[in-house]
Amino acid sequence: MYWYNPKTRSTETRPAPHTDAEARVLLDGNLNTESFVTEYEKLRDSGMNVEQALIFTGHEFRLRQLAFRAAR
Repeated sequence: MYWYNPKTRSTETRPAPHTDAEARVLLDGNLNTESFVTEYEKLRDSGMNVEQALIFTGHEFRLRQLAFRAAR
């Protein structure tokens, strides 16, 4: 899967996780982990599969980062 990793603030290609637990590991270990996981869970609850929810989570935080930069 190709996605924006909000934890490292970079894009990467990696094997897609198969479970929610595997996805959460990718989002863990950052000061913003709680925000990342909350967004991921919201997307999963809306019916997205694991890979899609993780990609959209990364995309959401990338857009927030760009909006913050533009507001400066």
